Amino acid sequence: MVMNYTSEQHPEEGILQQIPRVTFDEALAVVNTLVSEKIGRHLSEAEIIVLKGAWDDWNYEEIAQNSPYTPNYLQRRLGPQLWDVLTATIGNGERVYKKNLRNYLEQAVITNHQNRTLIQEVNISPSVNSKHILGSKLPDIRRFYGRNQELALLKDLVTKQRCIALIGVPGIGKSALAAKLIELLYLESQHNFDRFIWKSVSHAPLVHDLVADIIELIQPVESLSDFPESTQSRITLLIKYLQAHRYLIVLDEFDELFQKSSIEQCLEYRTFFRRLVEEQNSTSLLLTGRVLPSEFDSLIRAKRPIQYLKIKGLDTDAAIQLLASQGLTDTQKCLDLITTYSGNPLQLETVLERINYFFAGSTDTFFENQTTFVNSEIEAMLEQMFSQVLNAIQKEIMIYLAEDVASNHKSASFTQILNALNNKRKTSVSTSEIVNALEKLEKLSLIESIRDVSTGKVNFTIQPVIKKYIRTDPQGLVHKFHTSQQIAIAS
Repeated sequence: MVMNYTSEQHPEEGILQQIPRVTFDEALAVVNTLVSEKIGRHLSEAEIIVLKGAWDDWNYEEIAQNSPYTPNYLQRRLGPQLWDVLTATIGNGERVYKKNLRNYLEQAVITNHQNRTLIQEVNISPSVNSKHILGSKLPDIRRFYGRNQELALLKDLVTKQRCIALIGVPGIGKSALAAKLIELLYLESQHNFDRFIWKSVSHAPLVHDLVADIIELIQPVESLSDFPESTQSRITLLIKYLQAHRYLIVLDEFDELFQKSSIEQCLEYRTFFRRLVEEQNSTSLLLTGRVLPSEFDSLIRAKRPIQYLKIKGLDTDAAIQLLASQGLTDTQKCLDLITTYSGNPLQLETVLERINYFFAGSTDTFFENQTTFVNSEIEAMLEQMFSQVLNAIQKEIMIYLAEDVASNHKSASFTQILNALNNKRKTSVSTSEIVNALEKLEKLSLIESIRDVSTGKVNFTIQPVIKKYIRTDPQGLVHKFHTSQQIAIAS
């Protein structure tokens, strides 16, 4: 911000003092940021109109004449709420109201300028936190390690694609990666976005309600009656608002929108995302989830500007940094844990917490009695997969990889998997069924593929944590389908 100054003669001391001349636009920019930090949203259009009127020393009748609002609404309903917000934001312990507003706005600009100067002088970079983001609170990223390649790729993608999905197993760091991206973009003076929105949708709201929530974040309305009734009309209104500014909207755990919704609601969400991608070109969506819903397949095949990235575990260096921050500095022990938990940050932190609790922090004792822990998030995911998602062939592949292949620390080729299943089944399985099953399992991050660089051949394996769950079968879900098959054959 460039400050303009004017010289005035001090009446008593007879010296020239530099008095800042603050414009309304400068004051609005500062107070808008401060309000967003305080209450999690920017000032609405009506609130800005009242601010401008108060700045120009207009009464409420004059303000209303130059706006679509009534004097009664501005004075009786909007005004008191606005002065409460500003009192808490820029009042410094004093009451802010219409008559003294300009003084407080000017002081806020001066203070902001002084703070920015101090930051530059001591070379301190202001950090972004959830107060700078519209919507939900961001995850804690104070212990964030590595991911430099992913961040560089994402910074490039969000300027080119309308929709990017970060997909991976629980605890792998999808939300943390999205939050770190926002922090980096926020701190870059030349980033491409005017505003950021973070919205957790794990509760799977209706499309109707989610669209209204996002609109309310962008442009608060007086009452719910101001929203269009139909869902499609609301989406149209949202797209109109999105065209006015460049937003980066993060929908965290977006796959829950499809997993917890009815068929009709899933179709509505498919239309919602399709319209956001096709009908506007200024806003980018960043989605995080365990899986990419099948409703996105048609959009990807149609070459729409959508891309999904499968997020894997931390690289070795970053994972060692994480473990060292938790007190484990033995390199070989770190490497053992990183291999066992495939660099999954949440699982690495969980196992160290258990070592500290059950072994009094003695890693030697733990490694003498080493076991593989399956944390609650991974166990819940696998329970859902084996009880609701996977078909019989997919389950058989998982069991084969866990019990016959991974136990020998090996991987299996397509031919080996095909032959193994046909040897165990009473009815043969076709090549296409195996291909479809492997594609689905890879998409769900349940198996991993390893391509031989020299031959180009692909082998498949399974993570130790998933192998442990399958072999212990804590809920009796893994082998349950065998019983049902036998009953079906007998009948």
